[in-house]
Amino acid sequence: MKNFNLTELDNITKILIVVLVIAVSYFLVFLALRPFFAPKNMADMMNQIGNIGTETIIPLIIALIIGVIISFYLFRTETKDKEYEILKKVLSEDEKKVLGEIKMAGEITQDSLRFRLGWSKAKISTILTNLDRKSLIQKERTGKTYKVYLQKIK
Repeated sequence: MKNFNLTELDNITKILIVVLVIAVSYFLVFLALRPFFAPKNMADMMNQIGNIGTETIIPLIIALIIGVIISFYLFRTETKDKEYEILKKVLSEDEKKVLGEIKMAGEITQDSLRFRLGWSKAKISTILTNLDRKSLIQKERTGKTYKVYLQKIK
């Protein structure tokens, strides 16, 4: 089973997670600070009606700060992406195309890769063997073909 990594989610899901975190943290902070801003008497209560006071602004600011911190975590660029960019500078154009397709798909069969690029079986096989030799990809036998995915950089 694969490990679950929040940074691998699509951007819409990440945005929804950030919005959810902001909403939940706002309500939790609001409830935690509410006793400190409770009106002391009836006159204070009447003055607060219809006013947006510190009891709503402070939890909102804290929730937004928490949301910004979470979004920095979720939307950070992975160092392995940078490492692949450096490695791609020494690869041939065909190897770059194959790596790009594998990265875009995440996991793809050798046959699917062949049809996407419109190349022969021999060409795909040779390029994948070279990339496997360079430890950039992993191949896993699946029936009569191989399942191909990027090598995890440690």
